[in-house]
Amino acid sequence: MRRIGGHVSMAGSLINSVKKTVEIGGNCMQIFAGSPRSWLRKPFPEDQVASFTKEAERLDILPIFIHALYLVNLATTDVYLLEKSITSLIVDMQNGDLIHSAGVIVHIGSHQGAGFDSVKNQLITSIQRILESTENCNLILENDAGQNGKIGSPEEISFLINSIKNNRLKMCLDSAHLFESGVDIRITESVDKFSRKLENLNLTDKLICIHLNDSKTKLDSHSDMHANIGEGEIGIEGLRNLVNHPTFKSLPLILEVPGTDKHGPDLANVSRAKEL
Repeated sequence: MRRIGGHVSMAGSLINSVKKTVEIGGNCMQIFAGSPRSWLRKPFPEDQVASFTKEAERLDILPIFIHALYLVNLATTDVYLLEKSITSLIVDMQNGDLIHSAGVIVHIGSHQGAGFDSVKNQLITSIQRILESTENCNLILENDAGQNGKIGSPEEISFLINSIKNNRLKMCLDSAHLFESGVDIRITESVDKFSRKLENLNLTDKLICIHLNDSKTKLDSHSDMHANIGEGEIGIEGLRNLVNHPTFKSLPLILEVPGTDKHGPDLANVSRAKEL
């Protein structure tokens, strides 16, 4: 059975994310380990962890991913911001260990136009520190939409993964970001070509999940805006091309869509994803 779920809220208690996943028809999930826009991070309460892991196991909801907060920037020149970014990721990964998460997915950050070469050594050092400060949880690098200054092209992710050489460093592929960065997944040949690129970059075996999102903006827009499944510029057939390609067909699908009621992934969107 294909693993399909969405980014759900754990507001109130961890167990609420399990309830929400069941409500939308999912069998895997993604959560924040705290507010996505606040640096405050602390260990999950022990009693919540126990009830969460028991219920997730009973309902066979897995894998479980944590998404890092949006403030993280491992490429910043601000020493204070860099330290907060590293610390928050370490706590997220420690929380990931507590709930047996498959990993923490992170937007690497922005070099603010200075160029990847100017920050690559800092990125390597920062990621190595995060991995050395944690034990089991994966750190998962997400591709970007090609925005100016943002880090997350396949080439950049490949450089980091192949330089650091740690089995806990993985990759998440976001369908909207991929389309917005210029890969037309509506065309089967384009998906084949992209698959070959990942293989040449030694990334195929590092893929751990797909963020399944339609795109509100056009091909090569370099603008990160998600749309509901089948309601954006990619469309049903384009998303079907991607998720059923031999390279990607076994990866779990996590939806980060606005939802029909603007409250995030819902039963309607998960049902459309299952029909792909």
